[in-house]
Amino acid sequence: MQTSNQKLNEPEVSESLQTETETTDLQSVPEMRPQLVPDEPTVLDYDYHHAVELTKQDHWYGVCFGLIFLLVCAGLGLWVMQNSVNAYYQQTYHEDSPLTVLNDSTLWKQGGQIGTLLYAQHDAIAQHIGEFNQRITDQFNADYAYTPAYKAQLAETARLEKIRLAKESAEKAKNNLINQFTLTQQDQVFFAGDSMMQGIAPHVQKSLLENHQIKTVNLSKQSTGLAYPGFFDWPKTIAETIAANPQIKVLVVFLGPNDPWDMPNPKGGTYLKFKSPEWEAVYRSRIANIIQTAQAHHVNVMWISPPNMKKDSLNAQMVYLNGVIANEVQKNHAFSIDSRKILGQVNNVYSDYLLKDGQSIKMRSADGIHFSTEGQKVIADEVLQYLRVI
Repeated sequence: MQTSNQKLNEPEVSESLQTETETTDLQSVPEMRPQLVPDEPTVLDYDYHHAVELTKQDHWYGVCFGLIFLLVCAGLGLWVMQNSVNAYYQQTYHEDSPLTVLNDSTLWKQGGQIGTLLYAQHDAIAQHIGEFNQRITDQFNADYAYTPAYKAQLAETARLEKIRLAKESAEKAKNNLINQFTLTQQDQVFFAGDSMMQGIAPHVQKSLLENHQIKTVNLSKQSTGLAYPGFFDWPKTIAETIAANPQIKVLVVFLGPNDPWDMPNPKGGTYLKFKSPEWEAVYRSRIANIIQTAQAHHVNVMWISPPNMKKDSLNAQMVYLNGVIANEVQKNHAFSIDSRKILGQVNNVYSDYLLKDGQSIKMRSADGIHFSTEGQKVIADEVLQYLRVI
C-alpha cells in the first residue's frame, strides 16, 4: 500500500521540483530585451540615394561647365581686345605686353583685326541705336501721348528755342571774333586796300597813335584789287610785309571796288569772264590766300566789304562781290565788316546820306563811289570799336 501511495505522490514532487528549477533557471539567466533589427533596403531607398548621387554629379558638371565658359569668354575677350590690352599694359608698365609673343600667329592677328573693326563700328552702332530709340519715342509721343493742342505748343516751343540758340550761337561767334583784336603798345596794325582804304586808314592810325601809342603800317594804294596781280599783287605784298614785321597782330583789308571786271587767266589764255565759276574760284582763292597767310603768322584779319554804288550796273556788280567776299571771309574764320549797314544803306539801294540823331550826314563823294570825310570817319570809328588795347 505504501508503495502504491508513494508512487501516487511522485508526480507532485516532480512538479514542485520542476517549478523550483525553472524559477532558479530564470533568475540565473540575464534579462532578455528586444533588439531592433535593420529593415532590408527597399526600392525607394535605392532611388533616393541614386538621385542624391546624380544631383552631386550634376552640380560638379555645372561648376566645371561654368569655369570652362568663363575661361573661353576670357580667352575670346583677350583675342578680340588684344590691341587695347597691349596698349594699356605698355602705358602702365612701360614694357611690351606678354600677349605680344602671340603676334606671329595668323589666327591671333585676326582677333586683333576683328577688335579694330568692332571698335570702329562702335560709335556708328551706338548712334544708330540712339536714333532708332528716339524715332520710337517720337512716334509714340506723336501718335499716342500728345493731344493736337499740346503738339502745337511743343512745335512752337521748339521753334522759339531754335531761334534763341541760333541767336546765341551767332552772338558767341561774333564775340569770339571781336575779342581777337586785342592789342598791346608793342603791337602794330597793318592796313591793305585801295583808294577807299586810303581815306579810312589815316583816321584809325591817328587815333591809335595819339590815344595808345600804337604804330601802324599803311600800304593802301589806289586802283588796286585782287583781279590784276600783274599791276599790284596784294597776296604777295601782304605775305612779305607780315613776314618782315612780327609786331603786326591785326590786318585790316578793304578791297573789291576795282575788281568787277574780266580778269587775266593765271594759267594763260583768254580772260576769265566776271561772275563765271572760273573767275569766282580764282578770286576766292586770293581772298583765302591772304587770310591764311595772316593766320599762319598769328595775325587776325578784319575785312571791310564795299558799299553800294550810285551807278546801277556797278552797284549790281558790288552786290555780287559783297556776297563772294563775305562768304569766303567767313569760311576762313576771319571777321567781316559790312560797310553798307554802317552807312545806313538798306536793300542794296545807294544813298548819299546817313540819318543819325535826326540829322542827315553826307556819307559819299560826288562820284557816287568814294566816301566823304564824314563817311571815312564813320567807317574808321567802326574799325576802332573792335580794336581793344590793353
